[in-house]
Amino acid sequence: MPLQFPDKTSAVKKEILARTHRHLYPGRIERMLDGGIDFVPGHREGYRYWDTDGRELLDLHLNGGTFSLGHRNPELCRILTAGLADWDIGNHHFASAPKADLAEALVNSVPGEMQYVVLTSSGSEAVDVAIKSARWATGRKRIVAFDSGFHGRTGLSGAAGDDETARYFLCDKPGEFIKVPFNDLDAMRHELSGGDVAAVLMETIPATSGFPLPDDGYLSGVKTMCEEFETLYVADEVQTGLGRTGRMWAVEHWGVAPDILVTGKGLSGGLYPIAATVLSEPAGRWLKENAWGHVSTFGGSDIGCLVALRALQVCNDPATLENVNVQADYLLAGLQVLAERFPFLEEIRHKGLVMGLKFTDTSTGVGMMRALYENGIWAFVAGFDQSVIQLKPGLLIDREYCDEVLLRVENACVWFLQAMNEIMGGGSNLPDDAHLKTIVHLARLALPHWGLDDADLDVIKHRENTVFKVTAADGRCFVLRVHRRGNNSDAAVQSELVWMGALRDAGIAAPAVVPTSNGNLFVHVGEASDSRQCDLLEWLPGNLFNDLGRVEKGMRVEFCDRFKRLGALAARVHNQSENWQKPAGFERRSWDEGGLLGESPVMGRFWEHTAITPSQNREIMKARLVLGEFLKKFGKTPENYGLIHADFLPENILVHDGELSLIDFDDCGFGWYLFEMATSLFPQINQPFFDDLVVAYTEGYRSERELSDADLEAFPAFLMIRGFTYLGWLHTRGDNMKHADRLAEEIINGLLRFIPELMQELTPFQRVMVGAMARLRTIARA
Repeated sequence: MPLQFPDKTSAVKKEILARTHRHLYPGRIERMLDGGIDFVPGHREGYRYWDTDGRELLDLHLNGGTFSLGHRNPELCRILTAGLADWDIGNHHFASAPKADLAEALVNSVPGEMQYVVLTSSGSEAVDVAIKSARWATGRKRIVAFDSGFHGRTGLSGAAGDDETARYFLCDKPGEFIKVPFNDLDAMRHELSGGDVAAVLMETIPATSGFPLPDDGYLSGVKTMCEEFETLYVADEVQTGLGRTGRMWAVEHWGVAPDILVTGKGLSGGLYPIAATVLSEPAGRWLKENAWGHVSTFGGSDIGCLVALRALQVCNDPATLENVNVQADYLLAGLQVLAERFPFLEEIRHKGLVMGLKFTDTSTGVGMMRALYENGIWAFVAGFDQSVIQLKPGLLIDREYCDEVLLRVENACVWFLQAMNEIMGGGSNLPDDAHLKTIVHLARLALPHWGLDDADLDVIKHRENTVFKVTAADGRCFVLRVHRRGNNSDAAVQSELVWMGALRDAGIAAPAVVPTSNGNLFVHVGEASDSRQCDLLEWLPGNLFNDLGRVEKGMRVEFCDRFKRLGALAARVHNQSENWQKPAGFERRSWDEGGLLGESPVMGRFWEHTAITPSQNREIMKARLVLGEFLKKFGKTPENYGLIHADFLPENILVHDGELSLIDFDDCGFGWYLFEMATSLFPQINQPFFDDLVVAYTEGYRSERELSDADLEAFPAFLMIRGFTYLGWLHTRGDNMKHADRLAEEIINGLLRFIPELMQELTPFQRVMVGAMARLRTIARA
């Protein structure tokens, strides 16, 4: 099956991804593309990536801390380049000054009485050395590790990690590698008390489990037990060491001096692979007895040691460690503010710049990873707990960088809410292949009426209608709509197109209708049993109003700016509606009491949705009755009721050169202007700054048209009514929307929160709604 690329993926990236998929990472590439991630790194510098198309990402993954000192750190690059004048990888049989310098510095940096160092080419290899050393030193074979730990993917390190992966490659050794829960001293004592355990292998803060912090007394308690039962304590500091927690080694925070310590990743400076196992004298005594007990061709390369020594020194510099603590505190404070605004961010785990963002569930974690990517941050979910996103900022970041991180995380949280709100844009699924072929055939039958027989067709939307982009041979572009059968009468389609022209005459940008060669505004195509109306519109340039792109000033400000403009545009449309003399025969649906809440609502009988339980149905039917009475009392006047777009969402607004154009008039009809406002704002109801959007929209609207406080008090009622109409749409036409059942449940639960307030008094309704939604009213008057 061919790879499925996001629409924005360039030809260059597609070619690189395809070759990588063919020869290197088939499964990995497929899963990344499934998640919408098509990044192909090109230039990198500091804590930033640019892909081959020039797109920038802040790197908060850092390959697990490999780039803690930044990509292509200038000082380390100079050391590497200069070193090549005399050094290469060297020979593992011989001594060298770079090896000796690095080993001495490592021994002196680790707490406790360390004596020896084994230099390796990777952290996994270094863990293998640690396990072999512990087994030799104790004469025992069993290793106790954390049940969701990660120590690498080579033989012994892989067996020490998660059992599932080890079993996959037939490397599991259940009798030799025992797994216990993290932070469970009783379970640890149970395993150690037999006196047959060589070592406890412990990530100080388990990275792949989402950085859960050890409880107070846990690590020191494990160390005490190790001493009691003559078991070695192995600290895996591959991801948490080298200054990342604000101390040189994370175990220092808990006063633990390990018998063996493993480090890697950042030791390389991101330039030359190197890792190390640091051993106490008892654990490393085998180096005397078996001089070639472990050899590694590339482990401890001379040129790598030159870079690693300076990386070690920078990481251990008091100024670096102070910067880690200062910037970590600043980031934490900003993230805590975001957690208050976005409840799905449940917990911020942290020790220095080792950070884990814990979300409500796995789907939210994975979704936020995509959201961060879309908003310019590369970070990854924890492999064994995908509700957590690992954040691993670099050691040398500054306040300006932290501000940029916080802004992009904020933007990502809002982006995630938008993406989850499928009502705004999730209904554009393509029909199945057979249905699509039928619709394309009908579109082809229609094109000759405009002299476009050989034009190219591309499906761009399928919901009520199927919408095609038409590209003529001369390069001109149009929009062809194949209407859903029976959705609108011929008179209604004609009236829609006439109103679009009238709006253009009033200075409101809308697509121009392209008449057929016979001067008709639309045509019928297909057999009588499946006859469809088709019309052709000019192609308007621009981006969708809800396509935020890169936002510089924060989502709250950006959204409010946009919704203020949205409110102003709605008011201009309503001004034209009130003042326009409709031509004879003008016919459009009515979004009145019957069309919204009657026995045959425009969007469907919402109370019959299969997701509604019997008890919920009773509450909804009560609300339906009360809201119906309210609409009768609210009444219809030229000031509050007229021709409305009725689908006035950001996805139906185009922005080009700062100007707004209104598209997709398929739902237009006669209704309350406040229903238009509710249509725009209902999809935003879960935004943490929803109230601000109401204020912004109201300000924009009032800049063009009067909206009284008395009318505004009724807005919450229309908001609830709009929710019911969406539920009706999902009931009757939800097959064309992703996650329709989940969305229906969200809408039902959201509406039911308001119904108890509504039921306090059946009359007068407005008093009840004002009491229930006083907060909105107060803000709207601000």
